[in-house]
Amino acid sequence: MDKTIKILSIDGGGIRGILPATFLSVLEEKLQETTGNKDFRLADFFDFIAGTSTGGLLTCLYLTPDNNNALMPKYTARQALEFYFGYGDSAFTPNAQGGFHKYSPAGLEVGLNSFFGNLKLGQLIKPCCITAYDMIHCEPYLFYSHRALSDPRANFYVKDVARATSALPGIFPPASISSLTDRKRTFIDGSIFAYNPALQAYIRAKSIFPNAEKFVLLSLGTGLPATAYTPTQLEDTSEKNWARILADIAFSAHSDMVHFQLEEIFKNKRGSKYVRLQPSLHGLNKEMDNVSHENVHALYKAGLEFVNGNEKTITELVNNYA
Repeated sequence: MDKTIKILSIDGGGIRGILPATFLSVLEEKLQETTGNKDFRLADFFDFIAGTSTGGLLTCLYLTPDNNNALMPKYTARQALEFYFGYGDSAFTPNAQGGFHKYSPAGLEVGLNSFFGNLKLGQLIKPCCITAYDMIHCEPYLFYSHRALSDPRANFYVKDVARATSALPGIFPPASISSLTDRKRTFIDGSIFAYNPALQAYIRAKSIFPNAEKFVLLSLGTGLPATAYTPTQLEDTSEKNWARILADIAFSAHSDMVHFQLEEIFKNKRGSKYVRLQPSLHGLNKEMDNVSHENVHALYKAGLEFVNGNEKTITELVNNYA
C-alpha cells in the first residue's frame, strides 16, 4: 500500500493559538484511543508540520524529543495547549520603555527557555517548516529542521526559532539570533508573508518526499473575523485606524488566497485530501494579545465548540489514516 504523506499546517494568531491547539489535543487523544497506544503523538501521525508565529511555537512543542528518547515526543498535545494557560500572561509583559512594540520579549523568552532549553532545530523529530522574515536581507526565511541536520548555518536553537517567528511588529521587537555557526540574523514574525503557511508546507513536503503521490493536508486557522467596515470606520483617516484595517485585510486576504490555491491544486489529485478548518470568532475578542483570564478561557471554550463542529473530520482523519 502506497504511503500517504500527512501534513499539518497551523496559522499565526497569538493567543488565539488556543483554538487549533484545543482541536489538536482532541485529535491526539482520539488517535490514542483508536491505536490503543496511550503514547501515540501527533508527531507519529503527521510526516511534516509547518507553522507561523503561534503555529510555529506549536510545531516546536509537538516535535520536541523526550530527554531520554530522541524519537519520542516530550510533550503531549494537551501539554502544548497548557503553554497558553501557564505562560500566556507572563509572555505578554508590557514594555516599560514604551515605543512601537507593546511588549518586552523577556517574559516570552523565559517560557521558551523553560520548554526548549538548548534544543537545536536539527534535533526535532520530524521535518518541519517555521516561517520568519529576515530584516537584514529583506526576504522571507524558512527554518527547516531537515536542512539544519546537514547545514550548521541553518541550525538554530529552537527557543530562538520560536522567538523569531513570534516577533510580530507592534507586539514584540525583532529577534536577533545566531545560528550554530554564529551567523547572526534579525527576524520578525513570518505572518508578514505567510500568515497561513499551508502552501509552503505542501511545496516543501513534495520536495522531501519526491516519490509520494498521495498527500493529506490539514490546515488549521486561528479564526479570522469577517469584518464589514462601516462608513464611519472608513471615513476615519487616522493612521491608527487604517493601520488596523490594512493589517486585518492583509492577513485575511493572504489566508484566503492560499486556501483557494490549495483547493485548485488538490481538486484533481486522486487519493489526496485537503482540509481547511477555520474557527469562528463570533462573540470572541479577536485581539492576538488579550491574555486576560476571561479571554483565555473563552477561547478554550470556543476551541471545544470548534472540535464539536468538526467531529466528522476528526473521525475521518483517525479512521482513514491512523
